Amino acid sequence: MTVPCRQCSTPVDPSAAVCPVCGAANPGQRHGPPPGPAAAASYASVQRTGPEQVVITGVDIPFGRMVMLILKVMIASIPAYILLMIIFLALFAVVGGMAAALMPGLFGGGGGGLEGL
Repeated sequence: MTVPCRQCSTPVDPSAAVCPVCGAANPGQRHGPPPGPAAAASYASVQRTGPEQVVITGVDIPFGRMVMLILKVMIASIPAYILLMIIFLALFAVVGGMAAALMPGLFGGGGGGLEGL
C-alpha cells in the first residue's frame, strides 16, 4: 500500500524515511502541518508573524485595532443593558403590584409584626 508524499504527492511507502523524488523526510507521515509553502497555505492554522501580531486564517488585525473593537462593543452594549434593566424593573413592578392586590397582608398589611410589643 502506498500513500502520497506530503510534499510532492508521489506515491511512497508509509514507512519510508525519505521521498525518493523530492527527498522530504518521513513523506508518509500525516501528523502536523504539511511541509512546503503550497501545502502550508491550504492548512488552516495560527501563525506567529511577530511579537505583537498573530495571524489567524481569514483574520489579520493588529492588536491595537482589536482592543479598540472590543472597547467599542463594550460601549455599544451599555444602552442594551440599561434597556434590559428598565424592562426587568417594570416587569418586577407589575408582578409585585399584582401580588399586593391579590394578597394584601403580604406587604405590611396587618398581623404578625413586632408592632404590638
